[in-house]
Amino acid sequence: MATMISENRANNVSSLDSLRAFAALSVCFYHFVCKTIDFIPKNWVYDFFFSGQYGVHLFFVISGFVIPWSMYHNKYQLRNFFQFLLKRLARLEPPYLVSVVLAILVVFARAHFIGDGQTHIAISTPQILLHVGYLIPFFEETYSWLTPVYWTLAVEFQYYFLIALLFVPMMKYGMIMRIIIYVSFGAISYLFGEKFLPHWLPIFLIGIALFLYKTKSIEKIEFAIVVVVMVILAWDKCPHASLFFILLPVPVVLFASQLKVPVLHFLGKMSYSIYLIHAIIGIAVMNVLSHHVNGTFQKIGLVVFVMVISIFSSYIFYRIVEKPSKTLSSRISYRK
Repeated sequence: MATMISENRANNVSSLDSLRAFAALSVCFYHFVCKTIDFIPKNWVYDFFFSGQYGVHLFFVISGFVIPWSMYHNKYQLRNFFQFLLKRLARLEPPYLVSVVLAILVVFARAHFIGDGQTHIAISTPQILLHVGYLIPFFEETYSWLTPVYWTLAVEFQYYFLIALLFVPMMKYGMIMRIIIYVSFGAISYLFGEKFLPHWLPIFLIGIALFLYKTKSIEKIEFAIVVVVMVILAWDKCPHASLFFILLPVPVVLFASQLKVPVLHFLGKMSYSIYLIHAIIGIAVMNVLSHHVNGTFQKIGLVVFVMVISIFSSYIFYRIVEKPSKTLSSRISYRK
C-alpha cells in the first residue's frame, strides 16, 4: 500500500523502513497461513499468524505520520494541491495498475492450466475499470477486488485527498482548528464501514499526532491526550490484538527513529511491491501447492518457499516497475 512508500530521503526516519517491512511480512504470513483453506487447524499457531492482518493498521499509522512529514519538509501549501496528488499518483498508480494486469493474468492462467471452469467469468470489464479509480467499495454488492489487499489502497487514496485539504489549516490555525479536526475524526469514524477512510481516521490520527509532536508543532500533553483518546476509540472499534501494531510506531519513531534492522531495512524499501505481489503470485502458488503437502515440517517448508518466491518476485517488480515510479514522482515539484 502507499504507506509502504518512502518519502523525502533528506528528512527520512530510517526506522520506518523496518516498520514497513514488518507490516508487509505480517500480512504475507497471515494470507499464506490463515487464508489458505484447511492448511492448519485453528489453534494458537493459527491465532498467532492471524494477528498478522493487523499489519494494515500499522501501515495506516505510518501513513498518518509520513505523508504530512513529507509535506512539512517540502513546504506544502494549498496551491500545491494538484501537484501533491500528481506526485502521489505517479508513485502509487504505476505499480498498482501493473499489479492489476498481473492479477488478471494469474486468474486466466489458473483457469486454463488448472481447469477451473468458473474462474474465467469472475472478471468483467466494469470491474477492471472500477479498479482504476479505486471505486470498487462504491459497488461492492456487484463487484469485488481482484486481490484482497487493494481495499487498503483505496483507503490510502482517500486519505491523500483529506490530508491535502487539512494540512495547511491544521498547521496554520492553531489548537482550536486541531481540536475540531480531532473531534471530527473521532465522530465520523462511526458513520462509515471498514472499506472507507472515515472508519480508520482514529488510527491515521495517531500517526498525524506523532508527526505534529515530532516537528514540535504541539506540546507533549496534547500529543498524549490525542494518542490516548484515539487508542480508546481503536479499542472500541478494532480487535484488541491490533493495538500492538497501532502503537508500535510511537516508541520507535520517538526513541529509535534512526534504527535500522538490516534485513527489514532492505525489505522495507520494496515493501509496497511485497504487499502487491505476495497477494498475486504468493497466494496463487500457496493455493496450488498447499494440496500436496502433509505434516508440520512440509507445511513450514512450503510457507518459507512461498515467502522466498514472493520476495524474489517483488524485488524484480520493484526494480522494473516501482523504482521508476519513485523516480517519476520525485521529479514532480511543488509550484512556488
